[in-house]
Amino acid sequence: MARTIDVAIIGGGVIGCSIAYQLAKRGVRSTVFEKGRFAGGASGATAGVIGPLWYVDRSIPHYFRLGIRSFDMFPSLFEELRDAGVDPEYRPTGIMKVAFNEPILRILKDNLPWQSEWGAHWIDRKEMMEREPLLSDAAIGGVFSPREGSVRGKALVDSLAHAASQLGATLLEGVEVTGLEIDGGKVKGLHTAQETYHAGHTIIAAGPWSGIAKRWVPSAIPVRPVKGQRILLRKVGFVPKSTVQAVVPQINGDLMVAATREEGLFDEVVTAEGVEMMVAAGAGVFPVLRKAEFVGARAGVRPGSPDGVPIIGPVPGYDGLSIASGHDHAGIMLSPGTAELMANYICDGDTKGVEPFRLARFTQGKQPTKQAAKTLFTNVTHDR
Repeated sequence: MARTIDVAIIGGGVIGCSIAYQLAKRGVRSTVFEKGRFAGGASGATAGVIGPLWYVDRSIPHYFRLGIRSFDMFPSLFEELRDAGVDPEYRPTGIMKVAFNEPILRILKDNLPWQSEWGAHWIDRKEMMEREPLLSDAAIGGVFSPREGSVRGKALVDSLAHAASQLGATLLEGVEVTGLEIDGGKVKGLHTAQETYHAGHTIIAAGPWSGIAKRWVPSAIPVRPVKGQRILLRKVGFVPKSTVQAVVPQINGDLMVAATREEGLFDEVVTAEGVEMMVAAGAGVFPVLRKAEFVGARAGVRPGSPDGVPIIGPVPGYDGLSIASGHDHAGIMLSPGTAELMANYICDGDTKGVEPFRLARFTQGKQPTKQAAKTLFTNVTHDR
């Protein structure tokens, strides 16, 4: 006999768990299905940077609004999650972006007027060296954004899962969804290897697995894999005061350097080339890191979309089915706002918020080319 649930969420990363939490706050009980461990993919391998001023394209208004809405939601969200019992390990230490050459200097200065609305300000070389004495001598100026910061991805997902479960959500690890139960144009639920679940609504939040050909519906969902590698270093006596370029200080004193961008790769193998690239990136910012201890490395696969903007909202032609995927490098940064949009849609039928992000945009006219949304700093190779 099939089980009956309110909402089924496929995927236990930061997007799936964020949606479960926002629904639970509204009294809607969801069940999250994760084939491995929560945050076992990109959400656990992320650098966890919360920096929409740098990593969310301002030239796409609805995308940038989602980034700023999420940014505004984080302070109260982190407080709620800590109060619920699991610390998301947020570090509001700010982000410093440094120019090592004149072209980057011009980019930073050109963008500072609008970034200053969120507290960003210019720092000259003297101020930078006072703040970070071990910074490379090549630094010529930069911008400091004090309101931004970072969070440990696994801790954030764990805190969301814990808080959601306290409010009535069910979170299942090691349970793979093998397919959807479709009756005509209606998605009535899903199948696992052991059971069938009937759901009032089903959400695909499976990261890059959201786009596996014909896994969910006969029509293609245009989500592709984008592999990213990151490393952890440790240098006793040295921890930057804030995130600087791609160097992200951790609560335990480790230094994360992230991340590579490898299009079309679905594996989670850490490569010598990736490690070499990130060591060079970290040492380019702080030369002392050439002598740092190598602590470890991870790789994860992010979900990319054809236009670099997330896909959020209903799946055309299938009543009762939605998607929340395609966030690429910005999954952590956009998770609160994405979950809010999905909760508004599921609970209130509000389609206005999800309209610009709908999957249907790829069938209306020419499909965009595969590219990441433009950002000031997309990955470690662009910071120098």
